[in-house]
Amino acid sequence: MRKALLVLLASLLVLAPAFAGGAAEEATTAAAEGPVNIVWAGWSGEEEASRDIFNEMRSGYEAESGNTVQWVGWTWADTAQQLLIRLQGGEQLDIAQADIGIFNTIAQTGALADLNEVFGEEWLSANFPASTLAVGEIDGKQLGLPWSMASITMVYNPEILARAGWDSVPTTIEEFEQCLADVAALGEGIIPYGVSTKDDTAAGDLMPWLWTFGTTIFNEDGSVNLGPEAVECIQWYKDLLAKGYIQMDIGRGDARQLFAQGKMAFYDDAVLAKGQAVSAGVDPDEVVNVCSAMARPVLNEGDESQSTMWGHMLVIFDSSEYKDTAADFAKYLVSDDVALEYFRRNGMPPVTNSASATDEVLSDAYLQGFIDATSTARLDETARMTNASEIKAIVTEELQRTLLGQTTAEECVETMRTRLEAAI
Repeated sequence: MRKALLVLLASLLVLAPAFAGGAAEEATTAAAEGPVNIVWAGWSGEEEASRDIFNEMRSGYEAESGNTVQWVGWTWADTAQQLLIRLQGGEQLDIAQADIGIFNTIAQTGALADLNEVFGEEWLSANFPASTLAVGEIDGKQLGLPWSMASITMVYNPEILARAGWDSVPTTIEEFEQCLADVAALGEGIIPYGVSTKDDTAAGDLMPWLWTFGTTIFNEDGSVNLGPEAVECIQWYKDLLAKGYIQMDIGRGDARQLFAQGKMAFYDDAVLAKGQAVSAGVDPDEVVNVCSAMARPVLNEGDESQSTMWGHMLVIFDSSEYKDTAADFAKYLVSDDVALEYFRRNGMPPVTNSASATDEVLSDAYLQGFIDATSTARLDETARMTNASEIKAIVTEELQRTLLGQTTAEECVETMRTRLEAAI
């Protein structure tokens, strides 16, 4: 699958000029054509926690504008590849939801419209903080419109921790290990920590722990790093597994479901963890009692807590005949009323200056933990790499082999380094 994705990417890099030229000649506004149908693609509309509100977003815009919006969705893991397939096949594609990783994959094709031209630089700068616009900017072009941004940090269940004798969250790794032991002692089928051990999310979860231990996967010049601290980090994972604190075959989706069912004490996630809890029957006003964000424990007191920058953007395709309509729909999605309802239902923080400044957002206890974590968040090390999926696959595969007892932590890091050097 990943090799196919890279082949598609290479093909689209060749086809990109044709996309751009054709769109410039054929772009037509809704005002000139009358009501039109635009195609909106992504993954959240396929998820139980978000499906209803995504349908409401579409129907609300349709009622207001007279246009129609067709949703095309896949799982998160398949979205980047399916977007590329749809583009290559010449099927209609006007606007899409993209997180930071998917955004980079699609941006590299040259198929995205420069939103400075679509919306105007003045409108963008007047409505969004420069820091969030920067996430969607590449080589001076604004290719992504901020929609919801925070960081992926650690989420915990305060009720489970209280039963285990913890009234506050652990702040160091030493405290974290003791807390995991106390949770494990509860029994009740509770998994102490749902760190991802399968698919690309395993590499994503490992990254901030590597940073916590004092190393990175890559150096600033793009060469492979993986210092000796990486061995210590991998060995720590092995120890957690041996003690039953983490489990194999856990991905982000699995962790969300188990956590929402009260069967997991900690896991790593973005702000949308709230939506899963609400969909499981938790009162939105009571979410913080069973789902709260916390700073990742540090190796030594005084260290800076680590987390990964996370965000959803909206992208418009240069091949679209209805870029103006797609832009109108995007403005509807980020409007205060719609964005605040998304925030109430799923905890997705709005990013416009006006919505972010409302008392409702500023006083939200659930969101505050994510905001605090975001202050020191880093961009995923693969976020600007064209072969990000390949890199994450290498990291995940070698981590899994070690956790399954096939290699030592030292062998894991050495093989990982060798494979990564061959891939960059």
